[in-house]
Amino acid sequence: MGTYRHDWDIGPVSSTVTALRAMSILQARPNDIFPFTVSGRGGVTSIRLGTIYDLIDTVGPFNNMGTGSDPVTVTAVSSLAFTFTTHAEHHRGAGQTISFECYESGGTVKLAQYGTYVSTWDHPLTSAFNLGANLGASGA
Repeated sequence: MGTYRHDWDIGPVSSTVTALRAMSILQARPNDIFPFTVSGRGGVTSIRLGTIYDLIDTVGPFNNMGTGSDPVTVTAVSSLAFTFTTHAEHHRGAGQTISFECYESGGTVKLAQYGTYVSTWDHPLTSAFNLGANLGASGA
């Protein structure tokens, strides 16, 4: 099993820009932040513990280049982070984690994405997707 991590600067810490505020916004409005669609089953639009989501266009347009959505369940939530765990139909295979965490470092608010992956041929192009994840790709 491999792991990856990628960090982005959000902006300088201020009275209105904090890691706590950034994660609050990300959890409340993921579709305004992520470069892919987060479609909660049952119409859920915010990140909620135990909810299943279909991630659409995570690795390319046209519903992942025709391979279908990437289903995940939120398995952990805190005020500064949350974790998706992948289902079997996800391009990374079942049981992989994809976590997002906001933190402050050196006066800057940052967003980290980190997780696990395994090499498998169960999903088309999975090795290429996992290689991208290992190199710090932003797709979940």
